[in-house]
Amino acid sequence: MMEIQEIDLSKLVVPAWKVTYTLRPELILIAGSLIEFGFIQPIHVRKSTGEIIDGSERFMLTNSIEEISTRCNSKIPVVFHDLNLVDSIMLHIRLNRGHSKIVTEKLSRAVKRIYETDSYSVADLKMYLSMGNEELATLIDGDLIKQRNIKEHNYSKAWVPIEAPANAHSSKAMEFESPPNSDR
Repeated sequence: MMEIQEIDLSKLVVPAWKVTYTLRPELILIAGSLIEFGFIQPIHVRKSTGEIIDGSERFMLTNSIEEISTRCNSKIPVVFHDLNLVDSIMLHIRLNRGHSKIVTEKLSRAVKRIYETDSYSVADLKMYLSMGNEELATLIDGDLIKQRNIKEHNYSKAWVPIEAPANAHSSKAMEFESPPNSDR
């Protein structure tokens, strides 16, 4: 059973390890919803620190827009989680990966941080974060070019990195389709 508590805004903080970014049009939609309906679901918070695991945009909007703050009496519904830092970061990523705008550089730093603690196996990271080998390895290593093995990778004609050997792309002439095409 989920225990929801109403907590004063001043007791909460957006953590430095947050990996998401919400575009302004989406923030406007969230703000409109908060103004009209208030909080329809709680935010998730790390109990020992007050760090917001999920819901930081709603917190920031409430903290900065008087109409929202007044509607909720400067209190936010919160579910506390008794988690260590690594598990808090992991939960943040898992809750947001499917619907938020993830900032890749920040995600890479967070995944590296989790990986370096040995708290999760590579298999667990892949399963919990819904990642394949290559994506996880790229985030941990932080170097896409290194992962692609420039000397052996077959690049498309549309993009060849400057570091690629001269023979990395084909010199064949490109073929363009002209309608009507037999398959359409």
